[in-house]
Amino acid sequence: MSCSSLADRVVEEVNAKYPNAIECSIVDHSDGCGAKLELTIVTDDFDGVLLLKRHREINNLMKEKGLWDELHALQINAWTGKQWEAKKSG
Repeated sequence: MSCSSLADRVVEEVNAKYPNAIECSIVDHSDGCGAKLELTIVTDDFDGVLLLKRHREINNLMKEKGLWDELHALQINAWTGKQWEAKKSG
């Protein structure tokens, strides 16, 4: 599969895991190759979940779906709806 679709595949898998996400977006910081991505996922599923556990869930998802080896770097912004609103207004 071409590297240009890696970002789309990451978003597809994250959306499938968190179907009620308020926001799920990705920015490619690698000039289109997808090796360095910044993922923003906002869902109330993260209420009461430690940040480290949120990141582990997403990293494990990437491993389970066979995407981990294609990524050079994945920056994860994993927020609750309340955190997201605070960031947008602040």
